[in-house]
Amino acid sequence: MKKLNLDLLYDRKGTDCVKWDHKNFVDSRVSDNALPLWLSDMEFKIADEITEALIKRIEHGFLGHSMPGENYFQAVQGWYKRRFNWTIKKDSIFYSPGVLPALGFILSGFTKEGDGIIIQEPVFYPFAELIKGNNRKVVNNQLINNDEHYSIDFSDLERKVKDPNNTMLILCSPHNPVGRVWTKEELTKVIALCRENDVLIFSDELHCDATRFGVTHIPTMTVSDYSKIITAVALGKTFNVGGVPISQIIINDENLKRIWYQETRLKHYISFAPPLDMILTETAYNKCDYWVDEVMKYVEDNFDFLEAYLQKHLPKTKFKKPEGTFLAWINFGAYADYNELFDLLITKYNVLIENGRTFGESGAGYFRMTVACPRSMLKEGLERILSAINELTNS
Repeated sequence: MKKLNLDLLYDRKGTDCVKWDHKNFVDSRVSDNALPLWLSDMEFKIADEITEALIKRIEHGFLGHSMPGENYFQAVQGWYKRRFNWTIKKDSIFYSPGVLPALGFILSGFTKEGDGIIIQEPVFYPFAELIKGNNRKVVNNQLINNDEHYSIDFSDLERKVKDPNNTMLILCSPHNPVGRVWTKEELTKVIALCRENDVLIFSDELHCDATRFGVTHIPTMTVSDYSKIITAVALGKTFNVGGVPISQIIINDENLKRIWYQETRLKHYISFAPPLDMILTETAYNKCDYWVDEVMKYVEDNFDFLEAYLQKHLPKTKFKKPEGTFLAWINFGAYADYNELFDLLITKYNVLIENGRTFGESGAGYFRMTVACPRSMLKEGLERILSAINELTNS
């Protein structure tokens, strides 16, 4: 098996990389030299096999219209069977140019204007933006935070799914940003409540491959035969190819398939898929298990490093190593006001992490930062955060 050197630092500037070149997406005051620990984008070079396969495909000299073929479907099926013992039928796999566009199609085609769409804050903020943008209503089933262990408020969820105006639940599994990997028992309860009230479940499982050792992601569809579940998976987080517009939307129910077809093919005419995306998918799913395993081992060690650093230098910090994702959800509130800290980090100490308030009101006081980077970069970021906190506490 190949051995990756994940300690290497690469220069990504000048490539129109959002994380490095467009940091002002977060705040206009951010310096060009700021260390970016924001965005769920790894600092690890993609697998050699993917690079080689893409080069070979380009050298062929043709990049015309393409569609998913047998090799593509077999690669997707093989990955999820091998990694999660999830058997997916070929005719249940649909191409989408990303998970968020798919969510937009589903909101438009499967719900009506004015419908309530349930989310579980603090959660990935584009969910709320898409709901509002499609003239639907955001309904918050806020997660319960018990000493940094988050759980679902099932009593509140039951009340909200019983409201006939609320027609859909967006389930983030594993949950971004709090890092929970929902158990089979939790998923069973969620599905039972939605089944009883005929609520559609959109299960965003984008981070399913990024779990800690001893923690197993359970695909929502494997828990129940409830027909009104749509699952979104993708390569972006798993193989660090988030800039590639491809995801797999899994739909088993024939009626839901017809609606998806009408929404994507007839209304938006998404019939084709980029040829390079097909090759990337097949290569990643067929040949790059080793890359994911080694990267996740490094991420695990980075979380341990982060935990030890906080315990030594900032012991009052509220942090719990997440069960899934490669994102840390941290509360420095015992040391400084989070708004003051955020401002100081970006205006003086040149480090960019994400303000938790972005993920909903319950995220106030928290920051989200990636640990999927060389350890030296993580250490540098933590040292800058410590310096900023020391300045605030000693002023």
